[in-house]
Amino acid sequence: MAHSEYLVGSSPDDTVIEIKNADIIKADVSDNLYDVIINLITNGISKLFIFDKNLPVGIVTDKDIIRFLYNERSGKRFDEITVDQIMNSICYVIDSLTCRQAAQTMLINKISSLGIGSRQHLLGIVTKTDLLQYYVNRMHDTSKVLDYMTISYYSADVESKLHEIIKKMITCDVSRVVITENQTPVGIITNGDIFRITMSINKLSIVQSSLTTYSEENRLWSESGFVGSKQAGEVMSEGIISIRSNQNMMEAAKLMLEKKIDSLGVSNSSGELVGIINKTNVLYALANAK
Repeated sequence: MAHSEYLVGSSPDDTVIEIKNADIIKADVSDNLYDVIINLITNGISKLFIFDKNLPVGIVTDKDIIRFLYNERSGKRFDEITVDQIMNSICYVIDSLTCRQAAQTMLINKISSLGIGSRQHLLGIVTKTDLLQYYVNRMHDTSKVLDYMTISYYSADVESKLHEIIKKMITCDVSRVVITENQTPVGIITNGDIFRITMSINKLSIVQSSLTTYSEENRLWSESGFVGSKQAGEVMSEGIISIRSNQNMMEAAKLMLEKKIDSLGVSNSSGELVGIINKTNVLYALANAK
């Protein structure tokens, strides 16, 4: 999705309509799961807004699809599963909502996108990324990474099987796991990594077969399954892009935007990983900005 430009020195009372994203990539409510996966892969995005006769009716993300397939036991093919079985409702907000209030709304509802307007008249959307872009260009906040970072995080060894990691991510509702080797962080696995390795176009037929024809022991996510049997080291994004705990939150948000990632490692003066900072943490900083 394209994102709007923002003026340096914006007021903290700027509204969401001023930063709206009108470039909405859509899917139809009649589309099946295969159509949706191809749409996400082709456009290199993590979410789609679902429409029914030009009216927005829901939203589906790569995380929703992974979670659905993890629990799916019907044996249906991708083209037999319609997107309305997976999608979630859209949270609508008024166009006069401030950007700080938008951040608060996302945090309260644990969501990453808002629809501006109503189902009958969608004016645009605003995402976490839009709010990060706004936050970076305000250039007023002086809070530090250590003020908002998460000091605890989930980790797994580089030789851990992916089925263990996926189970941990779904049952604990986490979006990333730090991968270690000899207790030293060497990479990270996110929902996006799992979606990409599972749903690459040239592997979709294998994935579908594992869901529809294989026994429970050999299913997609099982210890011996097509995806579950892989080691963390085969799937992880190598290295962890980090920032120092004494740096500004503005710098952290800017780095995430530049690298097009959702989180950063936080290191101390000795270079040791002491926490994680992600887009949600930045929303807290924006929500508290004066």
